[in-house]
Amino acid sequence: MSLGISAPDVLNYLGQVFTAIWPILAIGLGIMAAPMVIGAAKSAFGRRG
Repeated sequence: MSLGISAPDVLNYLGQVFTAIWPILAIGLGIMAAPMVIGAAKSAFGRRG
């Protein structure tokens, strides 16, 4: 059943892919999280005032 793919090769490939796309993922998560962070900050400051 072996396709000639070894675990180290797969891990190396995944590492390269992750290194290539992690800035895009980080920016995307930042954009998605920003409204939640702003909303949480507003509600926290609103309770104090």
